[in-house]
Amino acid sequence: MTVRTIHATATHEGKWWEISFDDDDLDTVTATRKIADIRDMATDAAALWLDVDPDTIDVQVSIVIPDEYRTDWEAAKEKAAKARAEEAEAAALSRQVVRGLRGDGYTLTEASVLLGISPSRAHQLAADPERSKRAS
Repeated sequence: MTVRTIHATATHEGKWWEISFDDDDLDTVTATRKIADIRDMATDAAALWLDVDPDTIDVQVSIVIPDEYRTDWEAAKEKAAKARAEEAEAAALSRQVVRGLRGDGYTLTEASVLLGISPSRAHQLAADPERSKRAS
């Protein structure tokens, strides 16, 4: 059985989610009140319009974020990605410092006091992350 992929777009209009299709064969729209029902409603509408079994279509729905929120949402996602990258870099530098101290003969307790972290955190930073992944 070949499954046909159909693309649809849902936009919020008042109390309704209006669903339109990005397909030349589907000159129809449908709507639902609940965001959770968008995909099912779109699938049912497309199947009815095309006169096919709903199992023979796969509707991919894009839900439109209102323009007044899109820019801020994209900025928030970008900042979160940068923060994750910086956090990963900070963790790598922390591990490097603790391992350097250990290599120079400092104990984990001494390293923890020097860096103002707990001995257990110093131990975590000194551990080989690849070895920890293999052990789990």
